[in-house]
Amino acid sequence: MKHEIEYQDDKILVNVEGGGYSFHRTHNDEKDNASIARIVEMLERESFYKSEHFINEFNEKLETAILATRQGGSGALACRDTLLSLYNGSAYKANLSNWYNLDKKNRAALLFVLEHQTANNRKDIDLYLPQYAADFTRMKSEVE
Repeated sequence: MKHEIEYQDDKILVNVEGGGYSFHRTHNDEKDNASIARIVEMLERESFYKSEHFINEFNEKLETAILATRQGGSGALACRDTLLSLYNGSAYKANLSNWYNLDKKNRAALLFVLEHQTANNRKDIDLYLPQYAADFTRMKSEVE
């Protein structure tokens, strides 16, 4: 992502495609450069998570994990417990021992979902694919 830094007397502007961010200048180059680096990283992360490519890949991996919960067996339990724990970790505890029984495809899907769902302040896991709302209802009823 291309960004442009503009220094003003009392502010620093970080301009990126689609907008920008400003903050008060400290006139301490080390502190200001550290702030610029954090802001650029934040804007790049935000852009990544809003990209069509990422959204499509995340939804594909999430769908893989949701569909695996329909299959039965310990791999399905691992997917179910992990998704429910992401939904509400206080109410639904994941049994990570079931991860030993996951096949490569489902493990990769869950790892991808876990990494990106927990890396950013994202929406609730059950809201990404509304067409699978009934699956979350079913998963919750299975453990209650």
